[in-house]
Amino acid sequence: MATRASVIFKEEGEPMFAMYKHWDGYPEGFGEKLKKIIAKGKLVNGLEGEPKLGEVFNGVGCMFATIIAKLKSEPGDVYICHIDQVGNHGEDYIYEVNEKGEVSWKLI
Repeated sequence: MATRASVIFKEEGEPMFAMYKHWDGYPEGFGEKLKKIIAKGKLVNGLEGEPKLGEVFNGVGCMFATIIAKLKSEPGDVYICHIDQVGNHGEDYIYEVNEKGEVSWKLI
């Protein structure tokens, strides 16, 4: 059985977009993975040198795109969705990630 989750990506309290995760969306796994992806990078304004994916985030949009890139390794499981679709996938958990890189979640 799938442990489904959605993530709402917010900037200044406003939802930008959402992501749906079909498998293994529980906090001890997926929630911690979100936190680790964010913790490995530094939020900057402008790139210098030869940065690698996940080491720096050139703004909030780059941080959010990097999270998706790090989670997506094969077809299925992770999907971008419209914010209005959150809660319509039979989710067990809803996560929020904000521009400060803070991750929170609630059980549905």
